[in-house]
Amino acid sequence: MIRQNVITSWTAGLDDLAKISREVAEHLLKAKAEPFVLWLSGDLGAGKTTFAKDLLYALGVPRNVPVLSPTYTYMTEYESTNGLLAHMDLYRLVDGDTDSVEMLLSGRVFRGLIIEWPERARHSSLIEKTFVLHFAILGDDERRQIEFYK
Repeated sequence: MIRQNVITSWTAGLDDLAKISREVAEHLLKAKAEPFVLWLSGDLGAGKTTFAKDLLYALGVPRNVPVLSPTYTYMTEYESTNGLLAHMDLYRLVDGDTDSVEMLLSGRVFRGLIIEWPERARHSSLIEKTFVLHFAILGDDERRQIEFYK
């Protein structure tokens, strides 16, 4: 699928995600004071959680801090050299349950939100996207088509 406002795209394996995360981090941090919301979309098992971990480190979370999937907690916060970041995984959220998302985010100011399965809370004004990274598994299951767009 060709999308408008594509910033860049890659055909990559899982071992390329750390390099791609550094490129994406540079782009996200260009506007120093601007918070961002990055939606990670795509197939189950496409590498979104692995990418989120690499991206959090690229955004300045210390390497000695373990970054785990927030599938069961919905959200994990991280202090970074660039401010407070949050990694959300809304896979288990009942579709349309924006109250849970609003409760998690209320009263907090984040430098950035990285959200897996954002479509589960697409009506929440607190997670309106500024960027999307879409992952599609290619036929050989080893490679992904990754598109970064606004």
